[in-house]
Amino acid sequence: MPDYKDFSKDEEKIYDIEIGKLIKRLQSGQSLNEACSAIDAVDEELKQVIADDVLKIIIAELHYNQGMNFEQVAQRLKITVKEIEETNKIMIEDVMLTVKNKNSASGTA
Repeated sequence: MPDYKDFSKDEEKIYDIEIGKLIKRLQSGQSLNEACSAIDAVDEELKQVIADDVLKIIIAELHYNQGMNFEQVAQRLKITVKEIEETNKIMIEDVMLTVKNKNSASGTA
């Protein structure tokens, strides 16, 4: 089971603000790397979490909601298809872990 860091209230506030800014930057046409280079957080771990999570959000929106294939998403974000595939795999693993934990907590298998 992956370890998820618990962030302070201040870090959560920074997270929410920066995710919103990143989504706007990406919608305006910036690449993922351009958008993420402007993350305003001192903590490197928090910066990485924000960057990872915004990629997951954008994959969910462009691939699952809008029907773009991975090549189109990668082209839009100016990153490799491999990065999209790896992040998508993590997303699916996260969902499966959540389902497993929910079932364990409710007593079902």
